[in-house]
Amino acid sequence: MKSFVVRIFASLIALAFLGNPDVARAQNSRNCAWPIEVSPEGYGNVLLPDNSARYWLMPFENEPREMVIKGTYPNARYFSYVAYNGRQPTEIAGSLYDAQITSDPGSANPFQITTTHQLSTYTVKFQRGGQTSGNTIAVSATNDSWVLLRIYVPNADPNLSGQNLTGGVPLPTIMVDGQQLKPCLPVNNLTDLTAVLHLIFDSDKFDKEVMASEGTPSSDRLWFAPPQQPTVKLFPNPHNKYASMLPGNYQPGRIIVVHGKAPGFPGTFDGSPIWVPSRGFQRVDMRYWSVCNNDAVLPVPAVQCAADLTTDLEGGYYTIVISDDMLRPDWLRPNVNWLPWGDELYPKVVTFRNMLPATDFPYSIQNAAVTPGCTFSFELPNIPDQTLIDETGPCVQRVMGDYYPVAAWCDNSTFVHGGWCTAARF
Repeated sequence: MKSFVVRIFASLIALAFLGNPDVARAQNSRNCAWPIEVSPEGYGNVLLPDNSARYWLMPFENEPREMVIKGTYPNARYFSYVAYNGRQPTEIAGSLYDAQITSDPGSANPFQITTTHQLSTYTVKFQRGGQTSGNTIAVSATNDSWVLLRIYVPNADPNLSGQNLTGGVPLPTIMVDGQQLKPCLPVNNLTDLTAVLHLIFDSDKFDKEVMASEGTPSSDRLWFAPPQQPTVKLFPNPHNKYASMLPGNYQPGRIIVVHGKAPGFPGTFDGSPIWVPSRGFQRVDMRYWSVCNNDAVLPVPAVQCAADLTTDLEGGYYTIVISDDMLRPDWLRPNVNWLPWGDELYPKVVTFRNMLPATDFPYSIQNAAVTPGCTFSFELPNIPDQTLIDETGPCVQRVMGDYYPVAAWCDNSTFVHGGWCTAARF
């Protein structure tokens, strides 16, 4: 059985290695587990990654009938499996997140109940056709699919296991039609990763790399709003909702200030279960939240993120400054958080993530996304018209209240001397 990740990219790889057919043949024979790792560093910084997460991508070609994944529940804030149909992803086939995954006999799910099991295990299956049920996800009966494993905020690892990014446990094993696959070494082979991106975004578009200008906003006030539908090519997480903000072209001598009330989140990094709020909060409003600055060009890399557990608060509110500095500027107060603008030549999209909000928490992006008038059309690599977000942002703010991220361009000196920007006040 040939590896799908190589088989479907054979023509692109052949072009890249025309002068070295032996290398091309070696690539075409790879048949291994988890070949692509999406991360905020290195070659894997693609598809809007979050700094506090890692993502492992596994192809599932249309010839095999079943993929079986066996793993150990990671010590982490969240993990999930999501299946996407289509060689160039067109739809989410199904998903399971940690608390939904039934444990193997003799084990217990630590995301459902406090347990003393040190190695609680699970089995998840992906099958061609049929119905999704229990730990089995049905994918397209006739088309290729992808499986994506996400792990967010691994716990601190005092045992120094060398598996910090995977939650202190090995990556799950994969069997395809009864054949166990060896782990891919190396992960993120540059040829494979490049071929994946060319396939997902279309070779002609990726080679041209859309470099549209966002222009200058009509005012200093900047708005966040959720897209109507997530861009499936970016492998969106159905357990997240995203609100996007377009800051426009870089403005020399100015900064962006983002301010809002912080939702409560679980204190899992120190070993608490997902239902125990982090220090300083009375309840868990949602599983995870973050604010990320990203380049709005293919392959859509992250510049940097401010995550819930690393964001300093004052009176329950966060303030984030985005500036064109290589290092955190010394004129920022200690309780002000900082994100770099990154390369000035690239347009940006700032993303606010909300993951799995509590059913009784009404101030989430999830609630805004189902409110008429609160969404806009957004399909990368095309940059939407700035006015679309300007028109929908106030609707989103009404839904989210104090938890809405209020943002504005501001002169450096105004912020330093006044501590805030008039245009961004409620």
